[in-house]
Amino acid sequence: MSLEQNKKNAIAFYKTAYEGNPKDAIRQYVGNEYIQHNPDATDGVEEFINYFERMQEEYPAG
Repeated sequence: MSLEQNKKNAIAFYKTAYEGNPKDAIRQYVGNEYIQHNPDATDGVEEFINYFERMQEEYPAG
């Protein structure tokens, strides 16, 4: 996979999660393991989903 395609995938992954679909982001772009580099979040697929669902509740769009 090219560097450009990796960039597009990363942007699509986070856009999907930020728009309120973290489960879909995981399903489309992540394997069985997710390592988080944000110090305010923990590693793991379920933790990623929980984090973004919580963020959606705390900061709803509009």
